Amino acid sequence: MTVDDTIPMRLRRAYLTMHRVAQAHFAEFGMTVDQYVLLSVLADAEGIIQTELSERMSSDANTVGAMLKLLEQKNVIRREASQNDRRALRVYLTASGKRLLKKLIRHSSQIHQTLEEALTPRKKQTLMNSLEEITRALQ
Repeated sequence: MTVDDTIPMRLRRAYLTMHRVAQAHFAEFGMTVDQYVLLSVLADAEGIIQTELSERMSSDANTVGAMLKLLEQKNVIRREASQNDRRALRVYLTASGKRLLKKLIRHSSQIHQTLEEALTPRKKQTLMNSLEEITRALQ
C-alpha cells in the first residue's frame, strides 16, 4: 500500500479539493470558507456564545475570535455581552450579514449540488456514518 492509498491521505485530498473549490467561490465576496461556515452556524443558532460557536465549527477559539473581529469590522456580525454572564459574548448576524449569507448560499448551491450528486443516497449515508466513526475514534 502506498501513502496515497491510506485513509488519511484520501481524506486530506478530498478535503483540500473541496476547500480549494469553495475558497475560489467565496473569494469573489471577500470571504473565506471558514467565514462562510461561521455565518452558516450563526444563522442556525444566532445569539450563541463565542465558545459554543467555536465548538460547533470544530475550530480553535483564537481562530474564531480573529474571524469575529474581522467580520465585526465589516459589519457582518455584532457581539454583545451575555446577560447571564457578562464575560461571555453572544454573537449575532447584522442585517447586512444576513444579506451576505443569502448571497453566499445562492453562490455555493452548485458546490452543494455537485457533492449531493456525487454519491447515491446509500453511499452518502455510509460516508456520513464513516466520518462520524473516524471523528469519534480520534477524539
